[in-house]
Parts: sequence; structure tokens; C-alpha cells
Amino acid sequence: MSFTTRIARHLGLSRVGVDTPLSQEQRTPLLPSTAIRPLDAPPARPQPDSAAAPRAALPARSVEAGDTAAAAVSQPEPPSRTAPTGAVLLDTMRIDRPDLAPLIATLFPRDGAMPEDLARLAGQLSRLDLSGVPPTPDLPSAPVVLLTQSLAAACEGDARLALDALDSLAALDAQAELIAAWQAGANRTSAGSPLLSASPSPSAALLGSPGRLTDVGRRRRQDGLRNNRLGWGPMLIEHAAADELAARQAAWRTSSALGGTPAGMDVLMAVTARPVDPARRRDFALLLKASEGAPRALDHHGDPTALLRDPTALRTLTGEAVFCAAARMAGDVAASTPHRWALAAVRNDLHETGPGTRFAALDARLMKMGRWIDRAAPRGALRPRNPLIGKSPFRALRHGVQGVERGPAARHRQAREQALTEAASALRDGLLRAAAGRSTGPAAVPAHLLRAAVLSHCLEDARPSFERMGFDADARTAIAERLARLMLSEAAAADPPVLGALARRLGELPELKALAALRLDSAALSAWVSDARADTASATSGPSASPLLTASAALARAEDEANGRDTRMKSIDRETLRTALKDIVANIEGSSRLRLTGGGIAGVGLRQITASISAVAAALFVRGRVDARAQGARHAVFEIAMPPYDMEIVLGTQRQATRQVGLGASVGPDLGLFKIGGNVDALLYGHDRSELQGLSLRLPRVGRPVSELRAEFSRLIDRLIDHGAGGAARNPGDPSLLRELLQEFPDLTVNQIGDAGDARRRHGLGADVTASLGRWRLKATASAGGYVETQRDVTRRYGDASGAMRVERRIDGHASRAGVALRASLGVSQTVAGSVGDAGKADLTMGALQAGIGAERVLGGVFERREAVYEDGRLHPLSFVETEYQDLDAFAKQVKPQLGDWVAAGADRQRLEQLVADIQRHASPNHSAAARVVVGTAMRLRDDAYRSAIALCERQPGGLPAEVAALERAVESQWRDPAAMRPYSMRSYERNLAQRTHGLDLVVQIGSVTAAEASHIDARLDVPAR
Repeated sequence: MSFTTRIARHLGLSRVGVDTPLSQEQRTPLLPSTAIRPLDAPPARPQPDSAAAPRAALPARSVEAGDTAAAAVSQPEPPSRTAPTGAVLLDTMRIDRPDLAPLIATLFPRDGAMPEDLARLAGQLSRLDLSGVPPTPDLPSAPVVLLTQSLAAACEGDARLALDALDSLAALDAQAELIAAWQAGANRTSAGSPLLSASPSPSAALLGSPGRLTDVGRRRRQDGLRNNRLGWGPMLIEHAAADELAARQAAWRTSSALGGTPAGMDVLMAVTARPVDPARRRDFALLLKASEGAPRALDHHGDPTALLRDPTALRTLTGEAVFCAAARMAGDVAASTPHRWALAAVRNDLHETGPGTRFAALDARLMKMGRWIDRAAPRGALRPRNPLIGKSPFRALRHGVQGVERGPAARHRQAREQALTEAASALRDGLLRAAAGRSTGPAAVPAHLLRAAVLSHCLEDARPSFERMGFDADARTAIAERLARLMLSEAAAADPPVLGALARRLGELPELKALAALRLDSAALSAWVSDARADTASATSGPSASPLLTASAALARAEDEANGRDTRMKSIDRETLRTALKDIVANIEGSSRLRLTGGGIAGVGLRQITASISAVAAALFVRGRVDARAQGARHAVFEIAMPPYDMEIVLGTQRQATRQVGLGASVGPDLGLFKIGGNVDALLYGHDRSELQGLSLRLPRVGRPVSELRAEFSRLIDRLIDHGAGGAARNPGDPSLLRELLQEFPDLTVNQIGDAGDARRRHGLGADVTASLGRWRLKATASAGGYVETQRDVTRRYGDASGAMRVERRIDGHASRAGVALRASLGVSQTVAGSVGDAGKADLTMGALQAGIGAERVLGGVFERREAVYEDGRLHPLSFVETEYQDLDAFAKQVKPQLGDWVAAGADRQRLEQLVADIQRHASPNHSAAARVVVGTAMRLRDDAYRSAIALCERQPGGLPAEVAALERAVESQWRDPAAMRPYSMRSYERNLAQRTHGLDLVVQIGSVTAAEASHIDARLDVPAR
């Protein structure tokens, strides 16, 4: 371990900064994990005996400083799910066999509704057999509530039409009708659906065979024939046919409403005459979604069979999607293939392709990646770019990928041990080959033979680690015997008395006794390889050259396993970027994320000018300054990550705004050319916020081999690089890039980012000691000081506005940090080492040339992360809540009382305790630790039902805000209910950052920023799935 690494680890430095007259650079210090280098690890902490841990859940809120004791107590029980809430929908869902009259009155408030129709509807719904719907825990009546909501939305509150639609729905054979309509549309024949086939008019359908009609048709037919005695029959029959058609269309709209919700498809299958085959239900759901989004000009009124019979529908995206889904349901995959992109587009909530549509906006965003690549290419110093406009995140690759491709420390430790073993074996062979001959006595012990004996002993000694910190007496005796065998002839070595006598004499030599203090590690092996090469006159051609080269290569691999590869890129173009991204895709582990940003900052600030004016006022014993700043930034953002549920990239633009107000004062005498004094800076209020716009691309991870996912994502990277703006594979007149991606990757999720951004409030205090010499521009200033800063109301949010797989992420917490700095300047402006809130500033000022170094330590912080993932509307089983601690001792103190819950969930107590101990033992300033719980099965089913009801409320006139609010409270209460979660994983993260800022700062600030930030799991223990 290097001296700087030892200092950084001992002081707990999480970030170091270097200021030059042209730039400011901040980065995480290189801190190799001591779990990979066992000789550098501190001694294990004594562990108290395990006691029976009380059952206590992880806190569902951020733990404030000093509140760890309170956090260890279980959260209060949530309200009972059976207690009345006053919300009709929620209360009805929770009751078995409820009275549906209040529900009907709420959802069918249409003026002129006949009371008998409302009563008949309530009775008919109550008599429905919905036992085929999978039960939802604690919500026995959720299916009937969702069905009633769908009927109300489809019939616009018309109870009589809802009765007819319910009858039509009960007679619906959706699969057969859609296949028949697709076949008719594909053949361009006049045949219709089975319900109205061979019927030139609605009246003919009603006058035909009664067995062909639904209950609605038979009732209307009987009414028409009865009234025909008065001469009104034909007219009434035509009205009956219109009612039949309206009921049929309402039935299809009800199907679309139910099928478009997370829990509605099972209800729909329970009420139709013949359920759709399970293997075709996904296509059926997408067909309903496409038909609902079809242009109104097609005049289909929600009936997808009308779209399939209309040749003009294929000229629209939704029409192609309906055709594709119907062809797949009919088993004609070849016919569906050309339209696969349209079905994938509808799955991602894209229903139109024209200018100004979401489809066009996403395609334009995809094309930006090509321009980012071109902008990242080197340019001459005389061709500057506006950093706010000509931005590119790929310039940040000059900082490297910050270890995002690395996995847990245990994996790298094993690989390092293998490399060290290979290096030691090759070095031993090389040393033996370089031996000039054998000696018969101990007068002159060749160093290479002694080292070969040491290596042989270590290679044959079965220990978890090859490296050694000294050799005990038994080991030295064994090494002496090995050395004796190497020095003797074969005949002499076979004589035990001769061998024993020589070994004893060798054991008394200083060289052998020095082994007691020998640190045999990778550095020692490297030194031995260098010595062997130097001692061998013809190392490149002699017999020992090849083993020594092998040893050098193995040692290089060992260092890469410990410290990580150097992934910094000097030159960036399409091919180097392709290589870098595909290397990440091939090696990235679960829960790892890399974020690259590049752009510019601009703003105004009073700090430099007020400090300069104050410095000129030399006669004042007390001098003040105002640090008021307003700053904006615009960055291009590229992220690549592999969460538990997918592999994804994010392409976006981030806009940041910073506002802060602070005061500073300098106190000290003016001694002419020389001044000395102290500075105090207070950050009274600082507020940072940012907003992110863009898109994300996701490929699902669950249910497929990871190797298959990596291969598919690698092809996606190729398409983005080759077909983006400026790509060689892009030609005028080609289909849009988004269309090509959807066609080639049908499971691809394309999200438009919705509400996403960060916010935080900052307060701080800094102080330093300053000395200056000179006058005016010849003044030189130096200062040393420190600062402390707290961050409150830290929030990081991310939400997708569209897409088949949507992520809603929110992180809340607080943090505190402290730092020290040494700075110097030449010019009028006064440098302040203890200032706070200056990260990201532009450094080159017209008042002074500044330089300095600084270091920062995280004092503590707790963040709660909630990540809800919805795949095709349903809550994903890997949605989770995670509490992350910046202080690893605080993490251990928090989770140890809760190990009982984890053991009850299936985790091994001994492994859990060992993990917590290892996290503490191998603690590093760039590490944090977290405990993650995932949603339980019962919670997922309830969540799907609640959100289905919310989605259907939005279809009602006025949106039923009181009902929606009650349902949203029910959803939120589940996320805060520890009993609804199950323990999933304990882990520690390693986070690395490199950032560079350069520009001008003279009242008006303008500069450019590049940053690379990555995180990956350093250690983890997952609870086995049950």
C-alpha cells in the first residue's frame, strides 16, 4: 500500500481536489479494497456473542443524526385494511359480498338514469361468478369493483347501456372474433366477425337465428316483433340493432379498459364466454391497447374487429399494431413480422409517428448520441466550443469508467490469488533455470535458490492466501530443507544425514533468519522478478526469459485485480467508444451504474470582486465579503447500468440551478507589505436543484441467461453508434432509428423520462489562516483552513412517463462532510482555503492566479431509496426499499438488532454476522452499506389492484379525486408497512468520482464540466428465494 493510500485511508478521505490556474479537479482517491489485499487489512474486530435478536424492521424513513436508537424500534403498525375509510371504491374492495348499490351510485351518476336499471345492474354484478379470478389478499371484492369501473367508463355512466354491455361481454369470444376479422381483413373479403357474419344490416342480424344473438339481441328482437303488430316493428328493430351494436362496442371498450390495467385481464377472462389462451394473452392485451389508441377518424368506436376489416387502418401505427397482434394470435408469425415494430411501439405507449409526436421526440433524442460522439473528438485549441451548446458526456471518458466493470471484492481476491500463484510458479521456474550450478556447502547461498525455495514452500503450503507476513520457525526449517535439496546433488540429497546437517547449518544463516520479517506480497514478487532480469545477462533470450515474462504478466494482472484497470481514454471516436461501452456491457455486474456528464456552467457571483475590494482596503482591520451566487448549468448525460431487473442506458439533458448566499470576514493587522490574519466564511443558505429530460432504453434481465442479455445489449450498442447522427450506416431515406430498434429488439423498452431531478439544501462554515506579501498585483497570498457542510432535504427522483417497463425511483436523506485545504494565489484577489460550497466553480480569474489542494471526508449520512418497477403495468417482484448508510459503524449498529428478521427469511446467521463484520473491517471512505427489502407477493397483488382502480378512476368524468386520494394513501401505506416487505440483500457499495471544471470567474462565470461517477457492489449477501 502506497504512502498516499495509507494517509487517505487513515484520515478517511473520500475526495481530494487539485486547483490550478486553469482548472479544478476532484476525484475519489485510489483506495484498493483491503478485502482483496489481505495483508493490508486491519485485524478483525472482536465480535460479541450472538444473542437472539428481536424482530424489528428496517426504518421506513431516513434516520436523522442522533436518532439511531429510535430507528432500531419497529415502525408503528399501519392502519387496518378492513377499517372503513369513507371511500366507496376502497371500502367495497375490502368487503366480501358487499352491497354494490353505493358503488353503482358513485360510478353511474348520469342524470335520467332509471332506478330500476341501477338496481338491476347492481344485482347482475353481485350474481356474477368471479371465482376464477386469482384472489387478492385483503381485497376480496376487487374484481367486481374493477369490472364496475370499466363498465362505467365504457358506457359513460349509462346504466342501461352497461347492462347491455355486460350481456354482450358474457357472450364474447374475443379470440375467435379477432382471428376471423384478421382473416377477413387479410383476404380483403366481405366476411365479418362471427357475431354479425353474413348479415347485410343490423336488422337482418336481429331477425336471423336467435341462437346467433346475445341476450341484448334476443331482448331487442322480441320487443321489436311484439311491437310489429302496431306497424312500428321495422323501425323498432332498427333501433334494437343500433342498441346491439352500441352494446357490442361498449363491451369491447370495457375489455380495453380492463385489459389495460395491471389486475384487469384476469377479471376480463372470467366474464367472457371463452377466455383467450394464456399463451396469447400478451398479444391480446397489446391489441386492445392499440385499438384504444387508434385515431378516432377510423370510426371504430373501440371495436378492434372494425379496425381489422378496414384496409386504411394499416396506414397508421396503431392499425399495424392491431394487425400484428391479430396475426400472432392466429399463429401467422410470418405475416406479423413486418409490423413487429408497431406492436413494440404500442407496448411502449407510442401511438403516432408524425412530427411533434412522442415517437418523433424520442427518435430525435436517439440521434443525438451520434452528435455527442462527434463532439467528443479532439479539437484544436483555436476551435473552442460553447460548453452549454456543444456538450457531450463522452468527453468524461478521459477520466475512465471509475471501476463500474468491477464486481464484488471476493471475486477479485480469488482472481488475484490465481494471478499471484501463477506469477510465483513462473518466477520459481525462472530462478531455477538461471541457477549457474549446484553448491555442496553453505558458504555462499545463491539468492535465487533461496527465493526459489521460499516460493516452492508457499506454493505447496495450503493457505487461503499466497502472500505472507513473515515465516515462523517451522516454515523456516522447511525452507532450509528445500534449499539444501537445491544445493546438493541428487545423490547427496537422497542421504538423510547429509541433507539434515546442511539444512541445520542453513537455518542458522542470517539470510534464513531474515525470513521471519519478510513481507512476501506482490511488491516483493515484482522486486524479485526485476532482480532476476537484472542478474540474467540475456534475459530476453536465455532459458529463464520466458518464465520471467510470464511472471511479469501475471503480476500485472494481479495489480489490475486489486486496483482496477486504467480505463482512461486519450482519444475518443466511434470505435474507441464502441470498445469501451462493449467492455462495460461484457463485465458489468448487477446493481452497478456509470454516469457520464459533460457540459457547461454559467452564472454570476460577487465573491471574487468583493474579496478583491476588501483586500484593497488595506487600512481596515476587519474586512468583509459577500458570497452571493446564481449559477446555471446544462449537461449532456449518459448512463449505463444493470439493475436487478434489466440492463439500461439513459440519454438525457440535465439542467441545474444553484443559488447561495454567504458572508465572509477577514480579521488581521496590516503591516505594510505583509499581512496576516484569519478568515471566516458562512454559507447561510444554498439550494441546488436539477431537472433531467431524455429517454432510457431497457432490455429485460429476469428469466433469461445473463450471457444472452449481454450479447443482445452489445448489439444494441452497435446500432446506436452506427445508426446515430453521423454514423457510417446511416443513409438518407432510411427508416427512423427508433423504428429500426423496435423492429430488431421487440422486447426493448423505450421510456420517455418524466419527473426526474435532484435537490438539496446546504449550510456550512469555514475558517482559515491567511498570510500575504506584496501590494496590488504583485501580492502573493497563501492560506490553510477547513470547513464543514451539512446537506438537508436531499432528494433524488426519477420517473418514466411512458414505456413498457417504468421505473419510479426516489431517494431521500441527509449528509454532512468536512474538509481541509491549502491554497495560494498571485494577484489582487484573496484566496480562502476554508470556503464552503465552491465545488464546480470556474477557477481562472482576472484578479488572481490560484492553485491549491484539498481533501474531504464524509462525516455521515443516511439515505432511503424506494424503487418501484412496473413491467406492463404490474409491480415487479424486485421492486425494493433500501436504506443506505455513509457511516459503516452506524450501519452495523442499525442492522445487528434486525438479524432475526433476516434469519427468519432464510439467511444464514453466521454468514450475515460475518458480512457485517467484514464490512466494518474493510471499511473505506468510498464505501457505503445498505440493507434492501423487496415487496412481498401479497403487497404486489394489492398494489396492482389499487393502481388498476386508480387508472379506471381517471376514465371517469371528473376523475373521482376523493376516491383516487384514498387509493393512493392505501398504496403509500403498503410501502411504509414493514410486514409487506421481505428481506432481500445486505451489501456494501464502492463509489468513485472524477470531475474537472475549467473556465473564467470574474463576476460573470462561464466554464465547462466533465464528470464520471460510478458505483458497484463490493460485498453482498442475498437471502435465498423461497
